[in-house]
Amino acid sequence: MNSLRPHYQTLLERTLSDNFIPHLPPLIDQTRPAEEQQRKNLSRAFSAFALHRLCHISQIDAAKAVIDDFDDNGIDAIYYMAGSETLYIIQAKLKVSDQFRQEEALAFCQGIRKILNQDFSTFNQNFQNRLIEIEDAFVDCSHIQLVVAHTGPKISEHAKTAIKDLIEEDHGEERFIKNLIDYNATEIVKDLQSVKAYERVDADLWIQKCSSVNDPRTTYFGLIQLNDLVKLHQKHDKALYDKNIRTFLGHKTDVNKSIRQTLANNPKEFLYLNNGVALLCQKIEPKGSNRLNKGRKKLKIKGLSVINGAQTIASAAFFLHDNDDADISEARVSITLIKASADGDFGKSVTRARNHQNPIFLSNFVALDDGQERLRRELAHLHIHYAYKAEAVGCKADPQTIGIEEAAQALALFQNDPRFVVWLKNEPGSLLDIGTDQYKELFPSTITAIQLANAVRFLRYVQLRTMEEGRGVGPEHLSYRHGNHAIGWVLAKRIMKEQQGAKLLDDSKLRNLLGVPFDQLRQIHWTETQKRLHLKGPLALFRNQTETIPLLETILISYYRLESDPALGYKSSQHTVGSPYPKELFDYLISKAPQIGNLS
Repeated sequence: MNSLRPHYQTLLERTLSDNFIPHLPPLIDQTRPAEEQQRKNLSRAFSAFALHRLCHISQIDAAKAVIDDFDDNGIDAIYYMAGSETLYIIQAKLKVSDQFRQEEALAFCQGIRKILNQDFSTFNQNFQNRLIEIEDAFVDCSHIQLVVAHTGPKISEHAKTAIKDLIEEDHGEERFIKNLIDYNATEIVKDLQSVKAYERVDADLWIQKCSSVNDPRTTYFGLIQLNDLVKLHQKHDKALYDKNIRTFLGHKTDVNKSIRQTLANNPKEFLYLNNGVALLCQKIEPKGSNRLNKGRKKLKIKGLSVINGAQTIASAAFFLHDNDDADISEARVSITLIKASADGDFGKSVTRARNHQNPIFLSNFVALDDGQERLRRELAHLHIHYAYKAEAVGCKADPQTIGIEEAAQALALFQNDPRFVVWLKNEPGSLLDIGTDQYKELFPSTITAIQLANAVRFLRYVQLRTMEEGRGVGPEHLSYRHGNHAIGWVLAKRIMKEQQGAKLLDDSKLRNLLGVPFDQLRQIHWTETQKRLHLKGPLALFRNQTETIPLLETILISYYRLESDPALGYKSSQHTVGSPYPKELFDYLISKAPQIGNLS
């Protein structure tokens, strides 16, 4: 088993700092150095995180269950779950490089034996403050569950044996659950993902003129009051559209304006002027009717997601929000409910096929890539909103929001393939066609949220600098304005190690440490570009792959000071048949990029 990967360690520590440390019992010894106290609090908070996820309790309750301190008798947290009459006893280790060793298991077992023997004298003050509560829990529980939470590679065999011996030894305690819970890196990653997932939407819907088919898939058809769908929007918001390719696009689109006008002027005719809504559902249970809902059938639905009709529902909700006295009780829409997993191929194909009422762009279908939702959840731990689905955008730019187009542009700068510079200039939208090799290179399954965030921070720095340099008039300023992607692509290779690391880049360090390298590159960029401007201007130059790739080669050699490199001749002569650019040469030049460090 593998240890927790560094970028997930960063996400975990951010979560612990934000959501658990503020609720922990204060450290008993406040005289330790601040850095040591912070490390200890992260370790304490980790046991609370494990409890929070295993027992499905609040972050505050989980933090209050922590007894860990600099002296804890090997036990980090104790929690009694009254519903299942189970006492959870936890030992946690927040060290990626180390396995959970025998010494730690023995300390854990020693602390448990002291509890069994009611020897509480050596426990710390955090334990003493909860002594009566812990004694009562020990008396009332029917089960005792031991948990080892760790970020390292595994629990050592000797450690497992020590805990197994404790559970099986003749101490008269029969309430131990035989299987130890091994809360490891795999479980941590799952929980980091799920904690930022949208909640499942369950609902009871009343359908008029309800009919159904079971072949090839269970599907229900009918009419539904628009008000009922608005109530779902008001309760669940974006979770209602979790599997749609877009959320609400705002009230300014032509279709959404039309929806509002119909609701205002003729809600009774809404049924005939709207394409209806479609939902994917994990489970559909038909129920009956009653006198109050005559003519309507009740469907009990679990795991529903609107895959077509998001604009209809959200526009109606915002219309009612803006018009308190409006009455849309006569407005109905046709509804289709399909029993199918929204994550499966069928669900995705239905989503793709159903979305054509508002204009559709290639980038909208990025929402069908599960990897994008993973990135959204991971970025949420960093307080970054990742808008990979089309949505309404405010007038003011939010530095904590990353759009899918910006993400693609940023990641393109860190690719070895120089054609990305030309693609960014000509057709940046084509990079978001999920069926292309370009998209797969930008968003591989291995990309991390931190790598994406770092690429965007770098992109924003480059955009700011090239915009400043391109404000003047004349060919030099135009070369910066239209060659912005070329400059960013070359400079990006000098921070590859930092961008691919497990820590977020610091904006102030980017400004301070990249200023001189940027200016040096800018000057080389202009020197080499102006040699090629006798027949065409900067815009035409950087749109032309035949012109841009040799220019980038020259800039790389000059900027990285490789003019005297003895390997250049050999690398230049290498060329793979069918390759659209000298790949071996560019890979070599990029490998020689002098790295700029200390940016996080």
